[in-house]
Amino acid sequence: MNHSLTKKMVALLMAVLLVIALLPAAAFAADTASSVEVKLTPGKETVSINGKATVVQAPYVASGTTMVPLKIITNAFGAALKLENGNGITLTYNDRKVELTFGSKTVKVNGVSKTVAVAPVVIKGSTMVPLRVIVEAFGAKISIDKKTSEVTIKGVRAQSTGGGSTTIDSDYGKTKVGDSYQGWSLNYPAALVQVEQSDSGDYVRWADAKEDAQVIILTEPMENELSSSEQREELFLYFDTDEYSLDERTVKVGNYSFEKIVARTKDSKMFYEYRGIQQGEKFYIIIVGVKATDKSALNGYQALLDSFQPSFEKNDKALKDITKVKDGFISYADEDYGFAVKLPASWYKDNESDEPYYFSKDDDLEFSFTSLEEGDTLEKWAARNESTLKADFVNGYLRNVSSAPIKLQDGNAIVFSYELTFNQKDWYAYKEVMFVSGSYKYVITYGYEASTALSSSLSFNQIIGSIDIDTGFIDNNFGYKQDTSTSADNRDGRVTKRSSAYGYSIELPTFWYGYSKDFNAEEVMYNYQGGFMNILYLDDIQASDYPQAVQQYANSADGIKAEAKVLESTNVTINGKSAYKIALHTKVDILELGRTEYAYVFDTVGGVVLFVFSINDANATESNLKRMEETVQSIRFN
Repeated sequence: MNHSLTKKMVALLMAVLLVIALLPAAAFAADTASSVEVKLTPGKETVSINGKATVVQAPYVASGTTMVPLKIITNAFGAALKLENGNGITLTYNDRKVELTFGSKTVKVNGVSKTVAVAPVVIKGSTMVPLRVIVEAFGAKISIDKKTSEVTIKGVRAQSTGGGSTTIDSDYGKTKVGDSYQGWSLNYPAALVQVEQSDSGDYVRWADAKEDAQVIILTEPMENELSSSEQREELFLYFDTDEYSLDERTVKVGNYSFEKIVARTKDSKMFYEYRGIQQGEKFYIIIVGVKATDKSALNGYQALLDSFQPSFEKNDKALKDITKVKDGFISYADEDYGFAVKLPASWYKDNESDEPYYFSKDDDLEFSFTSLEEGDTLEKWAARNESTLKADFVNGYLRNVSSAPIKLQDGNAIVFSYELTFNQKDWYAYKEVMFVSGSYKYVITYGYEASTALSSSLSFNQIIGSIDIDTGFIDNNFGYKQDTSTSADNRDGRVTKRSSAYGYSIELPTFWYGYSKDFNAEEVMYNYQGGFMNILYLDDIQASDYPQAVQQYANSADGIKAEAKVLESTNVTINGKSAYKIALHTKVDILELGRTEYAYVFDTVGGVVLFVFSINDANATESNLKRMEETVQSIRFN
């Protein structure tokens, strides 16, 4: 099974999150007296806390270790509990801190690591933890009645829980798990821990500590009805490169028919059973994988596979809902940047982006901030953005430019709106919500295709009101963040670059961005608004050959396809050095992006140095062309 889940799933895989609901404290109240006495017996569901009996998931003994529901410890001893990074548990008891991790046999007590025989695990929705290492860290005493196996723990309740403890065992009594938004359910995967879940819930995975067993549920949108063979083709998409099929068939479970494939991987020695079923416009894929020497290892998972239902019964009290979607929206909170937003369930978070970035099929949203310079204001900033945009785009490629006040949860802002195109056919709209607070200026950029303006504007209005920026967090945790963008009134700076290898120098605008910046190399490349500069050393031609080569390209099939047209071909002299100048206009690929390339070819010893300056039709403004020409005129040879 392909753990990268093929390119179809790249955008769907999000940060690892163990989803376990929180139980209200009142549901499992303990005696608030300072002394604590807990009595329990492995295999029995009744536990006594200070003489009060309650029913829990039965404790058990494994590898000589007594495993108990975590809520016994938190409620009896008043220990504060916190989930860490989705798969860690931190218990705080007075001055003691105990840290556990699902699937790990290492327990830290006040930072000192100890090894236990059994790792924390979830069983039927209850988090089971090793008893002795925790309660002894709390200073409690444990005794065992050898005749009855009853375990007695005596200790003292925590002086303070630091604002109240919480517990992660609201799942007691839950025997099934499902997603109300995606519309499925199945029995709890026994002895496995949920380790991954996409934000929309279209990908969920459970696994054991060694990753030797796993269960995956995938939900794919599927507008058209699939035949049996097409459903199997969907399953094959998740095969790894070394995976091969052992069995393919249709299986009937109750009133439902599933397409089934059993497969094996050569390298990892894993056996997988895939099942797929279409229900309406959704295609569900259930995958069970187990590391074994024989496919009979999958037999123990047949009941689990057969329990899958392409539906979710909200009134089923035994069913735990793991969805993160509430009223059609997902709440995102980026703790690194103090940014929170509610987005429709059809949106995704880009976890590879340095700053908060989210996207849907049609729209995207990005959040960033930079330092506010002395004397700058929100109004000045907005005015600079507008003048810069107009300096970078030709009339006819820019429209509907406007600014208007807008109110955020954090204060008054300005929304700067505009639409632009690069081919005068496909228009893109942007709304930049600009906000100033303290030492920073914040911008939320919302983009969409202009053709979806009606629905996208509605989404924008819903989303923007949910945004919360923790400006206090940012003030306390960030320092100076330079604004690297350059406004139209701040583009005069230049820097001289020299090539000792090829004997030339050139003065470049300081805001041009270099990708290949070694001027003694055979190729140099810089980008700027709407174009690029490329410098090449070619030792296999002469300068006089270049105009003919360009014309041959324009007349070729590729040139005709690109609508290539030679606009100028002439001799020029720049700072006493002769060169050939060739201007070629093309339309680039299916985007029909109009662009002109200005090439200057200089003969040198052993070859030629070629300077190419490109500018998109959309960006060929008077100021951009002037800056490009000034750069050309700065070329000098030794």
